[in-house]
Amino acid sequence: MKKLIAVFAVLLLAAPALAADWSFYGSQRMATFYIADDFGDSTVAGDDSDWGLRWDFQGNSRLGARVKEGNVSGLIELALRATSGGEGGDESVNTRRAVGFWKFSDNATLKVGKDYSPVTRFISGQVFDSDNGLLGNGNFYGRRPAMLGLTLGNFDIALLTNALYTAGGIAPANSDPDWNLPKLEASYLMKFGAFDLRPFGGLQYFKVDRGTSSLTDDLDIYSYVIGIDSMINIGAFWIGPQVAYGQNWANAGWANGRWGATYARATLKGTDDTNDAKSLSAMLVAGLKFTDTLKFEAGVGYRNDDADVSGVDDAVAWEAYIQAVITLAKGVYLIPEIGYIDFGDDPVSDADVGYRWYAGAKWQIDF
Repeated sequence: MKKLIAVFAVLLLAAPALAADWSFYGSQRMATFYIADDFGDSTVAGDDSDWGLRWDFQGNSRLGARVKEGNVSGLIELALRATSGGEGGDESVNTRRAVGFWKFSDNATLKVGKDYSPVTRFISGQVFDSDNGLLGNGNFYGRRPAMLGLTLGNFDIALLTNALYTAGGIAPANSDPDWNLPKLEASYLMKFGAFDLRPFGGLQYFKVDRGTSSLTDDLDIYSYVIGIDSMINIGAFWIGPQVAYGQNWANAGWANGRWGATYARATLKGTDDTNDAKSLSAMLVAGLKFTDTLKFEAGVGYRNDDADVSGVDDAVAWEAYIQAVITLAKGVYLIPEIGYIDFGDDPVSDADVGYRWYAGAKWQIDF
């Protein structure tokens, strides 16, 4: 990773001599929050509640470069990480985005690399949990997989790396998970003056060959999502709703909710079939631009995962927040936020899992 940083530094110094146009950027972020947890019907270390301070360098802080020459352009973005409370992790740098674009006509662009997938749209500005943005918890999220993508006007389509997630007992010893098709995602943005509509969808398939395992038949694992979202602007106000529904989201690598992947994945049913988990997510965000340097936003997100297993209830969680976005100077932001997360009941034991309150702020400087 040191070599990667060295290469990046050399490019920075050499940029004026390169024929292409290079521009560099960064965003450094700190999370400063008090957190209060109630553990519901359970205890942790003998306590039924706890509270503490989160004072961390955010792992989604970044350093990036944009490159352009003619109708070809590219972007490389690195995630900068550090271990809290010391110098550990200072060498932990990861690739967030690495993508090239070829604009081969006025309305058509080929995308090659690792970038946000077509089903993804950032609607919420929630900053808790390293700018969580209700992702996976109301705001459907396709992450940043490797892809071959095509943009035709407002239509985006991509063939992406198949996630091939096989937890849940669907690939026992001596079976052979195979995938011969990439994951498919698409979205289409329709604009109507002060508002827009964006339907989106995705499909993934892989097969588990029984081989010499305990399976008595091959398994077909299908994942899909269909959804729609919108952004509505009314003067200084904006509203952003989204709803999505589908099957086996975890197997496709789409973002998990507060309950993780356990109840959002296919599980083995007998020796020749699967239980296919059904998931629903929904969200609503509303905001107000009070001045050029002060905005307010509130949002709520909901996630329901039905594992389709006898004796297991739905895994349900929801959360809400309210925040102010204060611009202290160009590129300098302070975002106070208060929020609540309800983890619902345990799908197996039906015990109350508890809830979380948080209050604090994110500090951010972009350059």
